[in-house]
Order: sequence, then C-alpha cells, then structure tokens
Amino acid sequence: MDRLTRARERLYGTSPSGTTRAMCLRLVKAGHWEALASLYQAVQSELGLPAPAISVSAVSGQRGYGLWFALAEAVPLPQAGDFLTALHGRYLLDVPPACLTFDLEAAAAQVVPMLDPETGRWSAYIDPTLGAMFADEPWLEMAPNPDKQADLLAALECIKPEAFQQALARLQQLTSGEATAPLVDLPALNAPQARLASGAQFADPKSFLLAVMNDTAVSAELRVQAAIALLPHFGPSPTPGDSGH
Repeated sequence: MDRLTRARERLYGTSPSGTTRAMCLRLVKAGHWEALASLYQAVQSELGLPAPAISVSAVSGQRGYGLWFALAEAVPLPQAGDFLTALHGRYLLDVPPACLTFDLEAAAAQVVPMLDPETGRWSAYIDPTLGAMFADEPWLEMAPNPDKQADLLAALECIKPEAFQQALARLQQLTSGEATAPLVDLPALNAPQARLASGAQFADPKSFLLAVMNDTAVSAELRVQAAIALLPHFGPSPTPGDSGH
C-alpha cells in the first residue's frame, strides 16, 4: 500500500452500510473560492474542528472545489447530510443551490487524484494557501505528485465523535436562530466574542483588548493578537541600560 493510499485510508476509511466517515461539500462552479475559503476558516475558528482537505476537480458534474471532512468514527448518512446542509445554511447562503452538491460516500475520497479522460485534466488535493490560483480553472493540467498529495493528507486530523456532535448541534442552533451565545464547551477561541456581547464594563476598545490580553482563559493566539493590536497605544519599551533621558 503506497503512502497516498494509506493517508486516504486513515482519514476516510471504510464504513458500514448506511454510514460514512467522509463528507464532501462541493462548489461545482468556478469563481467560488472566496466562499469556500471563508467556510474553511469558519469550521476551524467558529466550530473548533480540524482543518478539512480541499480539492479541485475537472470531472464532469464535480468541476470546482471540494471541502472534505474526515470523521474518526462513522455516522449515519442522514446525520452527515444534516451537517453539510447546516454548513450551507450558516455560511453559504450566497451560493446558489445549483452550484452546491454533497457527497457522503467514503469511496469518493479514494479517487482523488483522478484523471478526467474527456478533458485530460486532473482532480487533486491542494494546499489551501494556493486555492485562489484555481479560481478560474479549478483543476490540474498534469498529474499531481503522489507523495505531495500524501503529505497534504498526512497533515490533517479526523473529527472526533464528540467534536462532530457538538459542531452539528451548534450549527443547527445557529441556522434555526435559537443560539445567541457559544456553547460552553467550544474552544476558547470564541471566548472574546462571548465577553464582548456582555461586556458593558469595557468603556472603550483599548480596555477590552487589555482584558483579553490578560485573561488566561483566552487562547494564547488571541491574547497575542490583542497585544499586537495594543502596540500603537504604547511607547517603545526601554532598552537595557536606558536611563530614560
């Protein structure tokens, strides 16, 4: 078994009948990269899920981008469909339904990369930082390097069962208009938003950023971002031995 096959098997595997470990949300028209990129970021920052894989495809009926979610444990197909439907309702309302398709078959992940014999172009997994390069032509003209494809997949993690159920519940709340605050178990990345919603004690943005920077319950990443945002409000730090004159 080669590296690429092993990487795909680890992420997407096989599932009993009526269940799946692989979910793909496809934007089947060119020009939707910004929408997919926003969704890619949102599932990580707002739902606390690991980064999904991104693919491009020249295959008829699938031309465009794919966002692949890998589950550590299989879920029933209807539940997987509910998850993708909720993602659409929350983040992709500006994308016409005709440009959106769902794929819940784990076997579909096993045929990327793939050659389209009609066009001679390739589907492949891509580095998310290069996604904009494929906005007009979402495919590869040449066969991708199998080792590089394996490297892209090897860097990804499966969604754990608890994280998936929590994200699904959160999405269903958001799309039904019932949620007004993050779930208590969501990552600390959401903590500043929760404080901001009830933060009447902050008289100005500087006070709020100071509170975020000094709050050990907030993720280190956001505390650093708050500190960077505050830099213009403070003078340069004195160098060692500086007498202040």
